[in-house]
Amino acid sequence: MNGVIHDFYPGWNTYIEKPGYLIQADLAIGQVKAADYEALLLIGGRAPEFLRHNEKLLKIVQEFHRKGKWLFAICHGIQVLLAAGVCRGRRLTCYENVRLEVAQCGGTWINKQSVVDGKFITAQTWQSHPEFYRDIFKHLSR
Repeated sequence: MNGVIHDFYPGWNTYIEKPGYLIQADLAIGQVKAADYEALLLIGGRAPEFLRHNEKLLKIVQEFHRKGKWLFAICHGIQVLLAAGVCRGRRLTCYENVRLEVAQCGGTWINKQSVVDGKFITAQTWQSHPEFYRDIFKHLSR
C-alpha cells in the first residue's frame, strides 16, 4: 500500500500531497471481525474518499456502532462514518472543508480540535493529534 504525506502550504486553503511510505497491510478489510477489536480508527488523507465506497468497510463500521464499540475519526476519516450512516444526531468535528457533509448527514459540526460524543471521538487534522489521542487514551482506559 502506498502512503501519502499531506500538509498545509502557507496561504493555501487546502493541503498539498507528496509520496509517502510503502506500508505492508497485515489484514484485508474483508477479514476484520468487530468482535476482535474494541475500537475502529479511521485516519484522514485521501483514502476515505475512496474507502467510503467499500461496502465491506461500511458494514464493519455499522457493526462496531451496533455493538457499542468506539469509533474514532480524524480529518477526512469522518467521510467513512458518514457514508455508513451512523452520524445522525452526533456532535462531530473533522477537516473544516468536510463540515458540509457532516451537516447533510444529520450531524452537528463543532469547531474544536477534538470532540467526544458518546462512543465517537473525532478530530480536525494532524494538528489535532495531541487532543485527539489524549481523548482516545482517556476513554479507552475506563
